[in-house]
Amino acid sequence: MKNHYKFLVLITFIFFSYSCSNNPLQNRDQSEETTNEASPENIGNNEYDFRKAKWGMSKEEVKSNEQGEIVFESDKKIDYHTTMMGMNSKIGYTFRDDELVRASSFFSDEHKTNDEYIEQYEIIKKELKKQYGRTVIDTIQQKDPSKRIDPEKTSDVVCNGELLYAAQWDLPGSDIQLLLRGENSKCILSILYISEEGFRQIMEGRENNDIPR
Repeated sequence: MKNHYKFLVLITFIFFSYSCSNNPLQNRDQSEETTNEASPENIGNNEYDFRKAKWGMSKEEVKSNEQGEIVFESDKKIDYHTTMMGMNSKIGYTFRDDELVRASSFFSDEHKTNDEYIEQYEIIKKELKKQYGRTVIDTIQQKDPSKRIDPEKTSDVVCNGELLYAAQWDLPGSDIQLLLRGENSKCILSILYISEEGFRQIMEGRENNDIPR
């Protein structure tokens, strides 16, 4: 019940408000070097919570471990362009009181058809299962359940923001969600890493109608 409740709260948060600096990275030059392995430094391992970062790290500690190109920085956020699991990505780190509480990766490679985003989602989910084991939740959520969806147009409905694919892993101290959603008629594929403190902040913001970004 606890996992399901947390999932519903996070889905609501993500479906209507979450973004990485409110501007997912545009597609980068496909000739840039990529790493084709889902290695511990691409996603995480037993020593770290996300890539080479641990919850509670300061901005300077995260910056000393992250090798990506900084594309945005403020008191509460640092965004990088890098590669993750062999794909161009925008990595975001979110801080509160100079302590890391959330992290995310937005995959920025563009595809010729919307169906390819669902295929990529399934590939990434398979890789994350290798790293984190079985999902605790693996679902498809419809924004308006009363609307009928043509199965042949599922990917278009996702990219239009009416349908969301989500998988969740619960680890000690972290909630991890793989998400495929739509915004402005474009598909957005991302992984969110949320610490217990980060989840608490989301709940506080939800109660105060002030979702932390």
